[in-house]
Parts: sequence; structure tokens; C-alpha cells
Amino acid sequence: MRNRSNSMPLRRFIPFLLAVPAVAFLWAVAPALSTTPYRPAAVDFEQRVPPVQKLRDATARTAEHGAAHGHYGAHGPVLFRSRPITAPHRFDLVGIAGATHAYEYRARAAGGGWSRWMEADNGDPVYAGGSDEVQVRSRNRPIRGTLHYVNVAGDTTTAGGLLNGLRSAVNSAVVTLAGTAVPDASAAAREPDFITRGEWGANRRQGGCKPRDKPDMGRVKAGVIHHTVSSNDYSEAEVPGIVLGICRFHRNGNGWDDIGYNALVDRFGNVYQGRAGGMSRPVIGAHAEGVNTQTTGVAAIGDFTRKRPSRKLQRGLIRYLAWKLEISGVPAEGSTHLKSTGGPSQKTPKGERMRVKTIFNHGTTNYTACAGARLNKLIPKIRRKVANRIG
Repeated sequence: MRNRSNSMPLRRFIPFLLAVPAVAFLWAVAPALSTTPYRPAAVDFEQRVPPVQKLRDATARTAEHGAAHGHYGAHGPVLFRSRPITAPHRFDLVGIAGATHAYEYRARAAGGGWSRWMEADNGDPVYAGGSDEVQVRSRNRPIRGTLHYVNVAGDTTTAGGLLNGLRSAVNSAVVTLAGTAVPDASAAAREPDFITRGEWGANRRQGGCKPRDKPDMGRVKAGVIHHTVSSNDYSEAEVPGIVLGICRFHRNGNGWDDIGYNALVDRFGNVYQGRAGGMSRPVIGAHAEGVNTQTTGVAAIGDFTRKRPSRKLQRGLIRYLAWKLEISGVPAEGSTHLKSTGGPSQKTPKGERMRVKTIFNHGTTNYTACAGARLNKLIPKIRRKVANRIG
């Protein structure tokens, strides 16, 4: 009788013990049980740039200058270069918060090789998907400030990486079994070619990128073309995370209200909604200091200093600019006058007027080589094709 009485509670407890792993699994994968693509919550973190001394070895400076000559506005020898900096966590985007002048960055995963040097200015980060270390250099001024990192892959910790990998796999299976994704709730109220803020993650309660304030309206008199200085071999699935990371850097690192661009285009030709407020409205962005209130800014995702943008990316730029200029009553091949509001990166002093084409690259009005030499050469061709599309 004693043996029977001791074993009964254990037998009753066995189903509960077996159920615990199943419940834990369901809890872990619950966020992925949807026909919409699963994306981890983005997180930001910062780190002060360690002291950087001016380089004394003229030979090394000259060698670096030769290696990067002509790269995205890089002029003169490298005067300052940090040591490799280990980030607090794995990151996907990085930049010095609020920096309006040019710094160059390269990154690597632990134990891997360095990426090429990429220069960013005007408050933009560089995309370095899945890196652990970063190095910064400068050609004209000391390197100071705070490195602002954004992780959009959910792998700041090993456990987080494993969990989000599991969720991504489960989500892929659910989407495949469903056969189609549930359309975005706002699809009926938007242009069908645009990927909305909700679709790239801006509206998420946790890890999204909601604006700090209501958008301000200006007047669109011209379109400005940029590039994001990202890698050029990203996958289509990576792009929403890249856009979300840029938004969080602009908002959380630079202290802006929202992402700076009004729209972005990836190498597959997809057009992404940028700053909130409505794609058809003249929302004031933060993309070309001094002329933001009078322009719309569209960024090509990639670095087009030495690489020509894909035909699909060019078509995406043309599609957006033709639509935006047409609804704004702006001719694609005309010229207009813009009144400068000034700023450190603006070429024209505050209050003075400048005459520009109605489609131009960022470097036309600001001290930058954006949108990259290879894309800048295509601007006249883009103007003609935008005009043809409107016509």
C-alpha cells in the first residue's frame, strides 16, 4: 500500500512535466505564428569613441590615401584613425551620433576580415550587418563623440540570436503553408508600389521607429537623390531591417523627429515610404540641410561611389520621382530657385537663392559627394526618363 500511495502523485505529475516543454515552445514561437514576415525588435546602444591620436607616420597616411583616393569624397591623407573598437553587442548599423561632417568606417565580425572603408556624413550611419568591431578614420578633423549602434537582427546576445533564428524558421514555414501573406491593413489607402512604414517595422510598439512629433509640411519644388552608403549585396529580405536601422539612427542617434528621407529605393526596385505624414503630402524631411522645406528626398540603398546602381533601382527612383513631381506640379526637366535656410553643410548662405534643376543630387547644394560618383553621372538620364514617364 505504501508503494502505491507514493507512486500515484508522480503518475499524475508526469503529464504536467511533459506539457511544460510544449508550452515553452509555443511561447517562444508565438510571435512568429503569423502570415506576415517576422522581424525581431530593433535595439539601440551607444559607446564613447576612445581617445584617438593624430597619425605621425606620413608613409602610412599616404598609403591609406592612395587606397581610398576618389572614394566618396575622400580628399587628402588620413590624419586620424582609431584602433579597432569592440562594440558592446553585435550591431547592424553604426555611426557617430549627430556628426554632420565626414567620417569613414569599416567593420568586421569577430575573427573575420574587415569590410572596405565607407564614408558617411550629414548624420547618416553605415550598414555593417552582423558585425562586432568597428574602426573609424578621418581626413580633416579629430574623431570625437559617441558611436551609436543599431541591431535589427535580434542577435545582441547568443540566446536572442538562437530564439530569433527559431522564430524566423517557424514564420517561413507558416507563410509557405498559408501560400500568401495577409495584406497590410492600410493597403487600400496607399499607392500599391510603396512599401509602407507599417510593413518595414516603423509602427511596431517595441523596437519600431515612431516619430517624435507630428510632421511639418513644406512645398515640393525639386527632388533630391541620395545614397545610404550601405553594402550593395544585401538580400531583399534584409531591406526592411536596413530602413528601420537608418530610421532609428536618425531619430535616436541624431535626435531627429524621424527618418530623414521621404522615400528609399532598394536594388530590387522596391520603393519604401520614408518620413511619416503621407507619401502624397509635402512632408519636410531631414535629408539636405538648407533646402529641406522645398524638396523631397529619395535615397538609393547602397554605395554608388564606384558601383553603378542596378536598372531596377534606377526604375524605382524614376517611378517615385515621376509620381511625386507630377502630383506636385513640378516639371522633371526644368529648373527652379530655392532659398537657403543655411547650415554647416549647405553651400549657399542663409537667405540667399540658388538656381537648381528640379532633379539633382545631394552634392549639388551641400558639401558632400552624395549620391556617389556612379549615380551622380546618371542624373541627366534619370531626368529624361522621369519626364517621359510623366508625359
